[in-house]
Amino acid sequence: MPSPPFDPFAFDRRTVLRGALGAGLIGIVPASAGAAAPVSFSTDPFTLGVASGAPAPDGFVLWTRLAPEPLKPRGGMSAQPVEVTVEIGDDPAMTRILRSERTTAYLELVHSVHVEIEGLAPGRDYFYRFRAGGVDSPIGRARTLPAPDATPQQLRFASAGCQRWEGGYYSAWRAIAEDQLDFVFHYGDYIYEYGFAATDKNDSPWPRTMPKDFATCYTLTDYRRRYALYKSDPDLKAAHAACPFLISFDDHEIVNNWASDSDPKQTPPEAFLFRRAMALQAWYEHMPVRRALRPRGPDVLAYRGFHFGTLADVAVLDTRQHRSRQPCGDGFLAGCAEADAADRTMLGAAQEQWLAAQLKQSDATWRVLAQQVLFAPFDWRGFPKIEDKGEPVFDVDTWNGATAARDRVIAMLDEAKASNAVVLSGDLHRALAFELHRDARNPNSPCVGVEFLSTSISSVGGAPPDDAAMATMHRNNPQLKFFSDQRGYTRHTVTPQQWLADFRAIDSIAVPGHPAQTIRSLVVEAGRPGLITR
Repeated sequence: MPSPPFDPFAFDRRTVLRGALGAGLIGIVPASAGAAAPVSFSTDPFTLGVASGAPAPDGFVLWTRLAPEPLKPRGGMSAQPVEVTVEIGDDPAMTRILRSERTTAYLELVHSVHVEIEGLAPGRDYFYRFRAGGVDSPIGRARTLPAPDATPQQLRFASAGCQRWEGGYYSAWRAIAEDQLDFVFHYGDYIYEYGFAATDKNDSPWPRTMPKDFATCYTLTDYRRRYALYKSDPDLKAAHAACPFLISFDDHEIVNNWASDSDPKQTPPEAFLFRRAMALQAWYEHMPVRRALRPRGPDVLAYRGFHFGTLADVAVLDTRQHRSRQPCGDGFLAGCAEADAADRTMLGAAQEQWLAAQLKQSDATWRVLAQQVLFAPFDWRGFPKIEDKGEPVFDVDTWNGATAARDRVIAMLDEAKASNAVVLSGDLHRALAFELHRDARNPNSPCVGVEFLSTSISSVGGAPPDDAAMATMHRNNPQLKFFSDQRGYTRHTVTPQQWLADFRAIDSIAVPGHPAQTIRSLVVEAGRPGLITR
């Protein structure tokens, strides 16, 4: 699925503001452009590690950022450009160098680099390292996609996200690094925008805390420092070095529950879009994504596709920028008629058209929608603080806030004859598995696919408080086939015959180093939509 082209002449009601942001915040050519001067480092400039991403059959993106003092506003760097060399090797020890390329790191991009490698062989591992100022980075592993006409016999990847720093340690990322996967789908909430707090909402101490001078993120410097803190974690760095990431973003990369040009505080769009522009700029600077995903002011063309030969097509969607504003004031609501309006959207018209075309053109065994928020209907009655008035309670920040949009996507899958449809999601800080039905409101209608919603790496969740409440949740959600409130991730093993989802959990994130264990495995057999417990 090729990425859609950016149309610089597409105008909407905020074109003037977007154009001003794009020109003023993100220059096409760095102001300090010029020959990089010689530099040497007395301390490690690769404190934030290395990463690969956006794989293609002939290459991938390689990322790093020079930051010897990462929590300082400039990362401890001067304003001068710095020459960076990247080497591609044939083996983990880098004993045979296949390719060496040079690039320049600029202060305007906080000395981050995005090197797009091409001309490699499909479907195989490569290894890489960066060099700057006489210092070598750690060695990372990347992997190219299979050739378009190849039929891989197996694809292994993880789906993960929601990694609030204060919530606990990133042991799940260490487990993902050890899994030696083909890739990771990061569905979002890579950072959280909240300011320093010593305790959680129950006045209990956090397992770890941010520096006290970390205020709520509003400025570019705020967001840059937040990414630097998160990316300094050794387990997260290990996961990035272990395999490519397919990166997305959700709400906390900017602010909780934002939608389109608004936030829950109803900040005027002309103010909120400035914040969004700065947040997305920092996101780009710290993610292994292609230059095509560089923001234009407050906008980034984030939806794109990846072909894994004839085995699987993965559409990475964007459910934040183009969605309708939150209905009925946002929250967990019963009887929100606005959520069912026919004109509501989660993807926007252009992205819906792109997705419909990609699904029709695909002949892959598995059609995958990799996105951010809960797709299936889910009634929250049974959970604490959810009042039961005899009618379903839905979280309208999910697809339950735009039910007509969900119906349109299900119709797309049906029209494309996608008999093996899989939706990947996250955001809820719990692990859930659903069967998806042609009529989302009728669990007795034919099953048309499945959804695997990954739990959080470290962000707090919550469950029904007792057996009776748990029974209420299951009774009101017959499409729900698995639920867990443990931290962790989902590991997927995909073959032409079946899809295996292992829900992996960490016993405790209060201290580092706990191992991951598989707490449930579910299978989908190719050609037979539905979930089987293994």
